[in-house]
Amino acid sequence: MNEIIVHIIGTTQDGGYPQIGCKEKCCAPSLKNQLLSRFPSCIALVDTEAQKYWLFDVTPDIKKQLQMLDSYDCSLAGVFITHAHIGHYMGLINFGLEVMNLDNIPVYVMPRMKSFLETNSIMNQLIGNNNINLIELADQEYYSIDDAMIKPFNVPHRNELSETVGFQIKGKEKSIIYLPDIDSWDGWEDNLLNLIESNDILFLDGTFFSKDELKSRDISKVPHPSIIDTMARLSDLDLEQKRKIHFIHFNHTNKVLHDGSAAANSVIENGFLLSKENQTIKIN
Repeated sequence: MNEIIVHIIGTTQDGGYPQIGCKEKCCAPSLKNQLLSRFPSCIALVDTEAQKYWLFDVTPDIKKQLQMLDSYDCSLAGVFITHAHIGHYMGLINFGLEVMNLDNIPVYVMPRMKSFLETNSIMNQLIGNNNINLIELADQEYYSIDDAMIKPFNVPHRNELSETVGFQIKGKEKSIIYLPDIDSWDGWEDNLLNLIESNDILFLDGTFFSKDELKSRDISKVPHPSIIDTMARLSDLDLEQKRKIHFIHFNHTNKVLHDGSAAANSVIENGFLLSKENQTIKIN
């Protein structure tokens, strides 16, 4: 049986850490020490025997992120995209003639996301040049790749350009949820509890630790559940269930990015976990 691994190659919000143009205290440590930098959220599903991998989202920093997968000696077999915000799909531009010039790489998308790419002049060029091949997915329907099953599920988010989905990645040993973006758990708590009950590990939207950390923008226009809110809603879970949850998609203002901070310690002390780049999980 093939060994299939989920490898985390990005953990932050679309702009990464440090975020371009930020001169504030939050990004100062990573500006001084590049080893503290983080990439936009992205995970890879790696089939070591078949020597191929699939990406879940493809970020503007994909050039550096793919270096984390070099030790597998694998090649790209496809991409699953959650939605049309820049940190989740703009890495596709590297697949074109000017850079990688790939040959019909499958890109798995929902219907609105497919239409968005087809009508975007830059992305449409990738289609016309046969660099990518769009494959339409359906809500709550499994798609089989090697020894894993992938299921998208719609979630509420700012859907200006496309719908937004999370993905279930189901192997023979473990089942993983990748859900980096959602507006709120309001009206969605039962879905969340069902996901926790029926899966082994969940990478959940942890964009903000608290809603007061964003000083320069109207937080109501950047809706995400805060980590504080998510932990409070899930406070009645037992420790085993809490430890399934790995927060991901951290904004550059989020203090959990700093190991040993009060925010990071609070997450750990409450029984939850923080996703780390180069974290790996065997699912088969």
